[in-house]
Amino acid sequence: MEYRAVALKPIAKTLSMKIAKVAAERKVPCFCADQTVNPVLVEWNKNVAARLKSFPGLDNLGLLESNGHQNYVNWHQMKKNLPQCKAPWVDVKDGFYHTNEEYFNNGGGIFDSIPHYEGMFRKKQ
Repeated sequence: MEYRAVALKPIAKTLSMKIAKVAAERKVPCFCADQTVNPVLVEWNKNVAARLKSFPGLDNLGLLESNGHQNYVNWHQMKKNLPQCKAPWVDVKDGFYHTNEEYFNNGGGIFDSIPHYEGMFRKKQ
């Protein structure tokens, strides 16, 4: 269909990964769209976007649409629940998420335990 780009929704993991594979085989650039997700899922989406081939016209950059901060009233409080909430890659600076070697070594914290959410599922005594 001659798509010029494809928006991936990484939190819908399996389908997005299949679409990303087919798009890469056909040299169709991809970017990630966040579906107005919470800060934890922004980190998940960011992990995928940071590993995509650079978007055309952007030197060595993945592309991520992120708008949760505009739609969640308690965004700043939710962000504090991130295990690495003070890490340099969590906040946008000058329009970019600045990832670094530490980010790639630990997946931006997405594999860390998140006590706030784990507490929601603990059996009440």
